[in-house]
Amino acid sequence: MTDRKGHAAPPSVALPDQSAHGGEVYRVARELGVAPEDILDCGSNGFAHAVDLTRALVEAQPHPFEHYPDPDSTALRQRLAAHEGVSPGQLLVGNGSSELIWLALRVLRPTRVTLLGPTFSEYVRACETHAIPWRVLHGDPARALDAPPPGSAPAPGEGGRELAVLCSPGNPCALSAPDLPALVGALARQGYGTVLADLTYRDFLWETPPHAGHYWTALTRECPASAASAATVVLGLHSFTKFFHCTGIRLGYLAGPAPLLRALHAARPPWMVGPHAEIMGQRFIDALPAYRKRLPLLRADRAALLRTARATGLFDPHAMLEGPSFLTCRIHPDLLARGVTAGALRAELLRHRVLTRACDNIPGMPPGYLRMQVRPAPDHTRQATALGDAARALRA
Repeated sequence: MTDRKGHAAPPSVALPDQSAHGGEVYRVARELGVAPEDILDCGSNGFAHAVDLTRALVEAQPHPFEHYPDPDSTALRQRLAAHEGVSPGQLLVGNGSSELIWLALRVLRPTRVTLLGPTFSEYVRACETHAIPWRVLHGDPARALDAPPPGSAPAPGEGGRELAVLCSPGNPCALSAPDLPALVGALARQGYGTVLADLTYRDFLWETPPHAGHYWTALTRECPASAASAATVVLGLHSFTKFFHCTGIRLGYLAGPAPLLRALHAARPPWMVGPHAEIMGQRFIDALPAYRKRLPLLRADRAALLRTARATGLFDPHAMLEGPSFLTCRIHPDLLARGVTAGALRAELLRHRVLTRACDNIPGMPPGYLRMQVRPAPDHTRQATALGDAARALRA
């Protein structure tokens, strides 16, 4: 860890442990006794190259406070309906995608949840809270979005209430399904009653061939009732927080059949989405072209971070995965053999006030992987320096 003059903290300094998620900069800063801005937070996956766009939009928008929020988020749903090519009734806006995950599991009460993973840990937390059995198919981050292996279909008579979850592009496995509608269709034909496609990172696919298939309307065309169980339901989950770099503005939405979304809405507390978040959602959609123009910068810096990470010798060159806005890399076998864990590397980087995400506590994730956000210069220089110093310390 370095102070404001760039000096590393001594090894004796106690470093905060990692909790359930990355991006925990407020807690980490408090436990270290420093300001949050002193820490380079690479533990979340926001679009760091667009932070100035989001700052300008937020600073230009007064925060409404006088009236209760619209519990239906009507204005935002209308704007999103035009964007998604659906009716407003086929959309449910939530307080981030996490609220919608918990809400869907609480209302649907599936007999089991099958995760094509490793994937976002909040699915497992929601399952365990609601006493819903769960499993992860595949444990290889390089195969997370393969077709389900033979024998993975629901048991006879159980499929109507079993839910399958896949995330494309994935986190932390860093994969995108080249033909997501076909994969969703395969799950439906296996007999899953509900297929939930987590599309949180969809907008990072802009101008690539898979992008068009990452819309709910495309997924439902692959799953007509005649091609699967009559009970098969497809849901598309979205979040604003990653592409618009606004994790502090809790905002997401679910696309699906209108009757189911009405049932979900009826089961939640009122006023879950504040008026400021609803307004910002509309502004983000209107500003989407400006964000898309920053994608070439992100992709160039992702390649630069990959080169930097490879040059340190910290990571297995055969297990360095490029995600939409992050890298997920396995610790080099030589270091693993010496007892160096992803948590140890996270701690060493934190000595330089660079916060990353050890992936060992993600259900289904093999041990030894570290995830780090792609940042623009000069943050990239700070990342590179911290990685180099960590490599020297851990190999000493």
